[in-house]
Amino acid sequence: MDGLFSRFTSAPVASKPPPLFFNAFLRSVKVVLPDGMLASSSVAASVFSSFLFAMMIFVFIFWPKSAKRLPRKFLVPASASNETERKWRPKPRFVKPKKFSKESKEFGEEYAGDFSSDSDDEEGDEKRIVVGPKEIPAVVKEMKEKVKRNANVPIEKRIEQLTQLKRLVKENEEAICDALYYDMGRPRLEAFIYDVFIPLRSIEQSLKHCRRWNPKYKKANEHSLAQISQPSTQWLEPQPFGLALVIAPWNFPFLLALGPVVSAITAGCSVVVRPSNDAKYSAKLLHDLIAQYMDPDVCRVVGAGHPGDGIDTMNAVLDQKEFDVVFFTGSSRVGRIVAKKCAEHLTPCVLELGGKNPVIVSEDCGNVDLAAKQCVWGRMLNCGQQCVSPDYVLVHESIEKEFTEKCEKWVKTFFPRYDVPEAMGRLGGPEARIAMMAKEAEEMKNSKAENIICGGKVIEVLKMAEPTIVKVLDADKAVCMRKEAFAPILSILAVKSTEEAIEFINDKYPNPLSLYIFSKSAKTQRLILDNTKSGGVCINSVIYQAGHEGLPFGGVGESGYGSHHGLAGVESFRRWKPVLQKTRWLSWFDFGLVSDSNIVYPPYGMKLHLVKSLLRLARLF
Repeated sequence: MDGLFSRFTSAPVASKPPPLFFNAFLRSVKVVLPDGMLASSSVAASVFSSFLFAMMIFVFIFWPKSAKRLPRKFLVPASASNETERKWRPKPRFVKPKKFSKESKEFGEEYAGDFSSDSDDEEGDEKRIVVGPKEIPAVVKEMKEKVKRNANVPIEKRIEQLTQLKRLVKENEEAICDALYYDMGRPRLEAFIYDVFIPLRSIEQSLKHCRRWNPKYKKANEHSLAQISQPSTQWLEPQPFGLALVIAPWNFPFLLALGPVVSAITAGCSVVVRPSNDAKYSAKLLHDLIAQYMDPDVCRVVGAGHPGDGIDTMNAVLDQKEFDVVFFTGSSRVGRIVAKKCAEHLTPCVLELGGKNPVIVSEDCGNVDLAAKQCVWGRMLNCGQQCVSPDYVLVHESIEKEFTEKCEKWVKTFFPRYDVPEAMGRLGGPEARIAMMAKEAEEMKNSKAENIICGGKVIEVLKMAEPTIVKVLDADKAVCMRKEAFAPILSILAVKSTEEAIEFINDKYPNPLSLYIFSKSAKTQRLILDNTKSGGVCINSVIYQAGHEGLPFGGVGESGYGSHHGLAGVESFRRWKPVLQKTRWLSWFDFGLVSDSNIVYPPYGMKLHLVKSLLRLARLF
């Protein structure tokens, strides 16, 4: 050891004594290291300093960073009644729905309360102003006029409104969960994750990256001396579309309304939200909360609480040519109608639709029990009323029997009783849809093209559906394979190979919104990915890709077009405006040969040959 460090001890080293705060470190090191390891105190001090510097770099790079704190002016409490309160913030006209009680836990019981205010103010006792088909044109025109005056919402205003949206969700978590229970009996855990936690995560991400996602400009990609536009400077500027329309469905009334609203506000748009009255308590709650927390020049809700089936309000908003972009989430049938209406006004639209989402369980999946568990869990979430849920499973015939038994086991484990509120919720949507489901359930029982392994009951009066596993014998005649099963029904089909499963998907139900793969083989995974087309893919699990804010979420073909989530959602509500500035100061030196060349002006004569020669010369550069 002495020989190893002789180069440090062979000559005296002139050094200053170490500072006092190194003493403890030196003593601890000398206890561990052999004698002669430390040639001098300066070497130890250098080691210690390097260690501290490395730790500082590590903390700076890898320590989780929280969102920047907002200026105090954006943190005015909603209860404040001083001069600093926003003039546009009206007095609250909303009272939270009555919370759960022992008397109100009977499943199927209608909520007996109302949404009128319990405030002592005369203004708070006013009834909710319902924006119906007659009022929609005036509201849209008013917002459009304000958008024309302020085409680009300032970054500070966007951050302010996103902060208000965050407070809206956080301060009304219980009310949101209660409204979802009254509408469709949704379990509180599912309500919290889908309609509280995920929207909050989306808002926080937009707050964190709002400035970075909205630069003043970005450089153009192409720059070449061979372009006839030279000499010039080119760049791109983000330009919000303007006034956006968000049409939200009933199955996730807060998640699928607030998600696009966050993207639109981050991009600099003003938003009109049209919720579905098939989830009437959630629609009324969303209307009241938006009116209470948000600037009416930036975000408004129309159609909430309007009686009827909602077709009149849908037609009223789609007939307005003032909208600059439309974001629709719903069925493929209605999506075609929306696209046709938008085409009449040449309005760009984003369609988030559905479809029959397949699951491929290969022979080498490894854990059949886990695959069955994931499929049952994903299918039964929100009573099967989710556009990304697994619809049918293509399982290899060698493990088909085991997979079916495991699915039946997990159904009985997850749902020992399905007719209680805490189980899986109840069916939502129009009454006609539930009646149709009850009719189809009877057809399935009598069908020879499919066998019901477990479940199969639909209680129309209580809007209840039993978790159902179906073994499909003939996909062309099976009732469960006619269309997207927006219900707790999981269909199982046996296939002989992965290639057969791929062929079935491409021939029968192409372009699904989601595709799920259970396989340990990278070769099998790549085979499926390269030979199928879908909006998104999740391997060895289900649904998670739809909730990842870093991944764009959208469909392809029959399942829609466009996307949202994170930066991809922001891009759906804006365009990049190209700008080119011609350089003119060179005219003092080149006599117009380059900066304002006469070649481009008529008469042309023999200029064609000269242009070609100049372009060949420019390639040398």
